[in-house]
Amino acid sequence: MRISLAQFTPKLKSKDYNLSRILDYLKEAGKQGADLVLFPEMSLTGYLLEEETETFAETLDSGFLQTIQKECRQLNVAAVISFPEKYNEASYICALCIDSRGNILERYHKSHLFDSEKKYFAKGSTYPVFTISGIRIGMIICYDLEFPEVSRLLRLKGADLILVSTANMKPYESYQDVFLKSRAMENEIPMVICNRLGTEGELEFFGESKAVDGTGKVLFHAGIKEGLFPVDVPVQAPLDEKLNYINNIHPDIFRQLIDAGNHY
Repeated sequence: MRISLAQFTPKLKSKDYNLSRILDYLKEAGKQGADLVLFPEMSLTGYLLEEETETFAETLDSGFLQTIQKECRQLNVAAVISFPEKYNEASYICALCIDSRGNILERYHKSHLFDSEKKYFAKGSTYPVFTISGIRIGMIICYDLEFPEVSRLLRLKGADLILVSTANMKPYESYQDVFLKSRAMENEIPMVICNRLGTEGELEFFGESKAVDGTGKVLFHAGIKEGLFPVDVPVQAPLDEKLNYINNIHPDIFRQLIDAGNHY
């Protein structure tokens, strides 16, 4: 599967500017022959919305999203877009997959909220897996990467590939690198992460978008350069018969995790 990573600097509270960048990247991805474009977390609005979160939150019938859907359909390219979503009278950090026909295929709400995000967003609690071109895909967002249970659940639900939209800031460069490789290796599937660049307030976003295969081998590393980067990601690769982590999990561990969590 060819995935293009759109590592760029969204402009805070400027949907029109960010939409223009998103559309430009979709057009470029069409020329690259991409199957899917992965965008950073909150790329439609910027990250530090804080008290204005509800003002900038979108519903799934938003004109901005409809414009992106139309472009995906015309270019025959799928996309994972992230934005604050207004849903059931709450705001969520959303990753939305739009397929190459312009249809909304699936949404994911960030379930592990970092630092002050807890003040403005509700936690998601569902972990969908969906299919594009025969490939089973799961989505997570930023801080979710640091909780192995999330990726493991997606893998157990049949994911062949996990996509990560993120707005990760310094000094957490090593966390992103280590956890991305770890989640890929322990689940024996590729992981692809797209991080943003730029600064908002005291936050400096460091980029370092990357793709790794199911052994943790780096397939592509964007560094701190802005642009759209295509990478061919091998999916559904044969498992190492000696490791075969998924089939070798002791099933009783899940019950004990639940019991331990209830007493934490």
